[in-house]
Amino acid sequence: MDETREPLAMTVHLLASSGHGSLLQQTLDQLLDCICPEVRVFLVSERVSPVKYYDKCHSKRSRFPGMSVLLFLHERLGEERLFRVLDSLHHWPWQCYPTQNAQGRPCPYILANQEFYSLDNQMPVWGVRQVHCGTEVLRVTLYCSFDNYEDAIGLYEMILQREATLQKSNFCFFALYSTESFALQLSLKQLPPGVSVDPKEASVLQFKVQEIGQLVPLLPHPCVPISHTRWQTQDYDGNKILLQVFLFDLCDL
Repeated sequence: MDETREPLAMTVHLLASSGHGSLLQQTLDQLLDCICPEVRVFLVSERVSPVKYYDKCHSKRSRFPGMSVLLFLHERLGEERLFRVLDSLHHWPWQCYPTQNAQGRPCPYILANQEFYSLDNQMPVWGVRQVHCGTEVLRVTLYCSFDNYEDAIGLYEMILQREATLQKSNFCFFALYSTESFALQLSLKQLPPGVSVDPKEASVLQFKVQEIGQLVPLLPHPCVPISHTRWQTQDYDGNKILLQVFLFDLCDL
């Protein structure tokens, strides 16, 4: 049997502060080893200078984290495994993500009795859920402002060259990788009217594409080359995107 696998269509790049890159990479590798040891979805690098983050004023509007990562762990593999994962999230460098804003009001869409964690306030928030049937899932979710949701579906369908699976009127996902016991998904979730998205400045989604020339004119924002094979842009809500041109080996055709 041919063991060669195609590269993942999407990876998540996290930009760590100087001196913290290897620690955060090791932390993520240890966490994800229990669910998807065969793939490396999250890649950590160190930024040259601190991320410039400007807290935009949104009077009378709530802001919601632009990206989350949920691990759906199966109960048949034992509660001890679930508790071990949760325990790791309660130790440094993980931090409990606040479920209230500065005014003490609950953050929108943060469900009661569910905890979220983060490695940095400009990186995705993480959560763990237990499932009773089906495969285990690592789901990267982008939260879309109400007016941008439909356009975001079209954008990511164009980049990934596949259709989204619609589960609800305000939620869809793309299946990016799967085995008999594990699935990797990118999902899009529409936020209610009046809720704006807070893009994570130290988080970048990288997609492998076969061709860039025809794609660039169709993107909602300028697309700038940063190397011979990688181009940088952003989606409708400001989430950073890297497009990497993937050249197929002629022997594989």
